[in-house]
Amino acid sequence: METIAIHPPFTHFAIAFPLMLLIIHLFYTINKKELDSLHLVLTFLSALAVVVATITGIIAHEPIETKLEEIKAFGYHQKLGLLLALYFVILAIVRIIMTKTKALNLVFTILLIIGVVLLFIQGKLGGSIVYENMITPWLK
Repeated sequence: METIAIHPPFTHFAIAFPLMLLIIHLFYTINKKELDSLHLVLTFLSALAVVVATITGIIAHEPIETKLEEIKAFGYHQKLGLLLALYFVILAIVRIIMTKTKALNLVFTILLIIGVVLLFIQGKLGGSIVYENMITPWLK
């Protein structure tokens, strides 16, 4: 059961870093500030956090796989987690390309907003799996 406990802490970073990146990115864009090393580091931390959250999710679900398969939201949560890991790696690649061409700034902004919204949806799905299907029935 110990492997189940590794996923939740990483999921918080997977939401916090991209949200922080979005806030800083919008601030830089609105103020026409040049993207700097802080922006680049936050982009890489965001991608890394989402990938690590996905990996820990894969590890954490194995001991309770039978239980999770009964929960409808789990299939969506699992697929969206894998998609988000790939999505944020691609976003980091777009950011690297942006150092050479500024034309991708709007594309990056739109992709980042979509990514953060999807992360909030992912968090809602994960929360419903844990609280509505596992903790609440256990408390009854």
